[in-house]
Amino acid sequence: MASRMIACAGGIAAVAWFPKLLPLPLLLVALTVSLVLFRTGARRLAITVVWVSVGLIYGTVSGLALEPRILPAAYEGSDLQLVGIVVGEPSYSPHHGGRWRFTVRVEQWQSLTCCEARQLRLSYRSSQLVEAGQRWRMTVRLKRPRSFANPGGFDYARWLVSRGIHASGYVRQATLLGQQVSVRDDVVRYLREQLQSRAQGAILMALAVGERQGITDQQWTLFRQTGLSHLMAISGLHIGIAAGLGYFLGRLLTLALSRWLSGSMPLPALLALFTGLLYAWLAGFSIPTQRAWLMCLIMVGSVLLARKVGRWTCWACALLVVLMVQPMASLTPGFWLSFIAVAILLLVFEREHRWRSIVRAQWMLLIGLMPLGLVFFDFFSPLSFPVNLIAVPLFSAVIVPLILLALCFELVSASLAQWLWSLADALLALFMNALTAVVGRLDFVAVNYWPDALSLLVIVLLVMLLLLPRAVPARYLALLLCVPLAARWLEPVENPALAAGQFELQVLDVGQGLSVLIKTRNHVLVYDVGPAFGPDFNLAEVAVLPVLRAEQVRKVDVLVVSHNDNDHAGAYSIVRAAYPGAALYAGESLPESRPCLAGQRWRWDGVDFQFLHPQSKAVLANNDSNNQSCVLLVRSGEGIAVVPGDIEAKVESMLLPTMPSDISVLVAPHHGSKTSSSVAFVTQLRPAWVVFSAGYKHHFGHPAPAVQRRYQMAGSTQLTTAEAGRVSMLIGERGVEKVSAWRDGHRFYWQ
Repeated sequence: MASRMIACAGGIAAVAWFPKLLPLPLLLVALTVSLVLFRTGARRLAITVVWVSVGLIYGTVSGLALEPRILPAAYEGSDLQLVGIVVGEPSYSPHHGGRWRFTVRVEQWQSLTCCEARQLRLSYRSSQLVEAGQRWRMTVRLKRPRSFANPGGFDYARWLVSRGIHASGYVRQATLLGQQVSVRDDVVRYLREQLQSRAQGAILMALAVGERQGITDQQWTLFRQTGLSHLMAISGLHIGIAAGLGYFLGRLLTLALSRWLSGSMPLPALLALFTGLLYAWLAGFSIPTQRAWLMCLIMVGSVLLARKVGRWTCWACALLVVLMVQPMASLTPGFWLSFIAVAILLLVFEREHRWRSIVRAQWMLLIGLMPLGLVFFDFFSPLSFPVNLIAVPLFSAVIVPLILLALCFELVSASLAQWLWSLADALLALFMNALTAVVGRLDFVAVNYWPDALSLLVIVLLVMLLLLPRAVPARYLALLLCVPLAARWLEPVENPALAAGQFELQVLDVGQGLSVLIKTRNHVLVYDVGPAFGPDFNLAEVAVLPVLRAEQVRKVDVLVVSHNDNDHAGAYSIVRAAYPGAALYAGESLPESRPCLAGQRWRWDGVDFQFLHPQSKAVLANNDSNNQSCVLLVRSGEGIAVVPGDIEAKVESMLLPTMPSDISVLVAPHHGSKTSSSVAFVTQLRPAWVVFSAGYKHHFGHPAPAVQRRYQMAGSTQLTTAEAGRVSMLIGERGVEKVSAWRDGHRFYWQ
C-alpha cells in the first residue's frame, strides 16, 4: 500500500514542476495503457502506472484550478480596489520611513469582475500599525508572481505560488475597516509582549508559535553555518515532543483516575494526538507540522482500531495527504527536507534501537540531506554533525519541553510560566554564546558549492551507497567517488568549457539595474552589481553572488563599478568582501579603487579587454554620474562586445571615432533610455545582438519604444532581461556562437 501512495504522491508532486500542464486526455490514455498491461500479466507495472496517472490527473486538475487565480497580465500595474483581511504576522522594516510586508486574503474585488486571485503579498509604506486579523479597504498595484531569473538565486515567484499567493505588489491607499482577531492571533500577540524584552525572545517565539520574523540576519547566518536552521522551524521533532508530553500526561491521569476509567480508555493516545494538534495549530499548520501530525494521527488511529500500520505506510500516507491538500508543496525546500529527513530516520531506527543509533542518525542526516542542501541552498555545513549532536538533545529534552510547559502554565500560573520562560531564555543564551564563540574561532564553517549536473549525480550516488545497511560489504568504497569530485573542484582551469580565444558574456537579471559577468578560460570579470534596497535587501546577495557560486567561480580577477548610481554600484562591497583578491575599477572614486581611464587594456586567454571611457580624470570631474561610466570593450577576433554603462548621447558621439562597427553584442547603454542609443551610435555599431537590462514593467518604461525601433532598423536581435532573465552569450573569434535565456528553460505552467 505504501508504494501505491508514494506513486500517487509522485504524480502530484511532478505536476507542480511542469512547464506546461499535460492534456487530460493524454493522462486518460495512460490509464487505458495500464489496463492493457493488466491483461498482459504485468500487474505490478500496471498498478504503478495507474497510481502515477491518478496523481498526475489530480495535480493537473489542481493546476487548471490554479491558473485562473493567478492575476491576469492585463491588470498588472493598474490601480485596483479590494477589501481584504491580513493573515499571518506582518513584518516591519524601519528603512525609508517604515514599510510593512504582509499577506492579504481578498474578501471582495471592488474594481474587478473576472479576477479570481484570493491571496496577495503586499508591501505598505506607513507608520500605521498593521496586525493580523485587520480588515482593510485598499487601492493596490499588483503583478503576477515573479522573481529574478538567474541560476542559483532564490525563486520568489515559486515561493509565492507554493504558499497559495496569487499576486504581489504594494498598497497605494488604505483605510482600516475593523479587526477580526482569532484566538491564535491573541496568543501570538500576548506572547510577543511577554517575550520581546528577553535576550532570546525571538528564538523563543519561533519555538513557541512558529513566528520567526524577529530572528536577526546574523542569527540566521549562524544557524545556516552550523546546520541548525531546522530547529527554528516547528517540525516533526517539536510535534513529537508535544505529543510525547501529552502521552505522558495521559498516563499520569490514567493512573490517577484508574478507579473511574475503564481499562480500555485510550486517554494517553488521545491526549498525545490533541497536544500535537494544539502545537501544530499554534505553529500555523506549516507543511512540516502537517506531516508530523498526520503521522501521529495515523499511528494513533491504528492503535485505536487495533490495526498494525507500518511506519512506512504512515510516512507515505502523510506524504500523499499533504500533497492532496497543498499540490504545490513540492516546490518548497522544506517539503523535501522534511520528508526525506524522516525517511532517513526511519531507515536508521528500523535497523537498530540502541543509544548509538542517535549518533548514527545525526551522521546519516548530515550525509543524506547534503545533496538537497547543495541543490536548494548551494550550501553545506561540516559543523552540522557535531553541533547537532549537542543541540538536538538539548532542544528536544530540555528547551522545547520547557517552552511547552511554559505555554501550558500560562493558563494556570503566570508567575510559574515566567520562571519557565526565564529558564529557557537563560539556556538559549548560554547555547547561542557558546555557538558564536566556536564559529568565531574557525576559519571556515560552511562550504558554498553549486554542483553541475554530473557532479550532482555523483554526489547522489555516493549518498545512496553510504546510506545502505552496514551489512552491505565494502559499501565505504563508495568514498572513491570523492576522487572525481575533488578533481573537478581542484581543476586548475577556472572555466574549462571555454577554449582560448572564447569568452562568455552574461547579463544578469537584476531588475532595473545592471550586472554583467564576463568569463574567459582562466579569468572572471564582474561589471556592476545591481541595486541595493536598504540594509536588508540587495542584488549583490540575491543575484550576483548566487550566480558566481552556481558558475563555480572561485576567483574574480576584476570588479568594475561603472559609476556610483545605486542601480549599478548597489552593495558592491559585498562582492568585494566575497572575492577580496579582485582588482576594483570605478568610473567614480570609491575606496581602494582605480579609475577606469581610456587606453587601459589587458589580454586574458586570447581575449582583449579595453576601457574606452572616461578619457581623462578631467572628464571624470566634469561630467554627471551617468556619463562617468566605464565603457568596456571586449574583443576576440571578429567577436566584439561593448558594455557602456549609463553613458548618454553626448558621450556616445564623443566615442564614435574610437568605436568599432558591426559588433557582436551590445549591452544597451542606460537600460535603453531615450537619452542614449542615439541614431549615429546605433548606426555605426550595428550590433548583431543588443541586450536591455531593465526591470519588469518598471515605471521608467525601459527600453524606450523609439530606441527599440532604432535597433530594429539596424537589424539587431533584441533581448530584455525582464522577459528573458539572465542572458548568456558565448562569443568566439567569428562572433556569437551560442545564446541562451534563463527563463526559456526554467518556466512553470502558471507563469
